Amino acid sequence: MSEQPSSRPPATLRPASAAMACPTCRAVWRGVAMCPRCSTDLTALMRVAVRAWELRQATRVALCVGDRAAEALALARAACQLHTTPYGQRLLALALLANGHMAEAYALLEQVLQPPFPLPPGEG
Repeated sequence: MSEQPSSRPPATLRPASAAMACPTCRAVWRGVAMCPRCSTDLTALMRVAVRAWELRQATRVALCVGDRAAEALALARAACQLHTTPYGQRLLALALLANGHMAEAYALLEQVLQPPFPLPPGEG
């Protein structure tokens, strides 16, 4: 595939660790319906996480079919807009590659594959 210019700016996403938090107290969401810190109802947050997961599933299906790359890209972008995860970002990069957006996929992979901790000397 050749590099195709994209009308979108390169993929820059919020860090996955900051993606889901209690909207009231900003406590890290742990997949529960009520925030353990402030007792806010997090059911809506859970629905967002589930919808993002469903979009990632649909992205995988679209990529596996082989002739639905544009649909896969739209689904992957939508999933990352709802809930950014490292896996979702890698899936988005794959969808970008399937659509010939090599530079954007490369930039995203560079961002995603950055280690969250310093590497030992000699392993960088």
